[in-house]
Amino acid sequence: MCDPISMGIATFAMGAMQSIASYQSQSAAAAASEQAYQQQRTAYEAQLSQNQLAANKGYQQTQLKLKGEYDQASQKADQLLKQRLESQGTVLSSGKTGQSIGGLLSDAQRTEGKDLANLGLNLAYAQQDYGFGMESIFDQQVGANAQATSNINQAASNRLPGASAASLALGIGGAALEGVATYDKFNANSALNKPIVKPKTPASPKPPA
Repeated sequence: MCDPISMGIATFAMGAMQSIASYQSQSAAAAASEQAYQQQRTAYEAQLSQNQLAANKGYQQTQLKLKGEYDQASQKADQLLKQRLESQGTVLSSGKTGQSIGGLLSDAQRTEGKDLANLGLNLAYAQQDYGFGMESIFDQQVGANAQATSNINQAASNRLPGASAASLALGIGGAALEGVATYDKFNANSALNKPIVKPKTPASPKPPA
């Protein structure tokens, strides 16, 4: 028959080993999960930086495009002014007088004004395109950041919790109680199974001879 003390110790040891193994396994899984999350966190922050750089580049390109439109308009306006002055100079140098010369001078000025109006309309369209372009870049950045944030939030929700030292202590404590219970059980059975020893009946005294 097994020794109750040995059985109690064996039960405790087995339960304690199972608790320790579970704790170690949970700790390893949590550590791996945390490492994966930190890698994703680093990637998330890098993605946000990349989105910002892309947006800044888009803003600069859009601003340069608008500046180019204004530069071209300014050059065109200078050309129109030069053309009007040359046209009016030609009229004045022709020697004409009277109302006809006034009409020719006015024609040159009206032509310049019409061309300047078209130039201003083109700049208005360019300014509108600039506003739409800046808004589109901003929306793209917001969308990309939102997607990256959704991904990192999902990764955070998948993180495994760390192993609990309190749970380990409870597990070992439970194993100890099981060991005591096993000891009590086997000790009780051992007492029940002991053979009953009957007391010896004393011999009857012999009568005197």
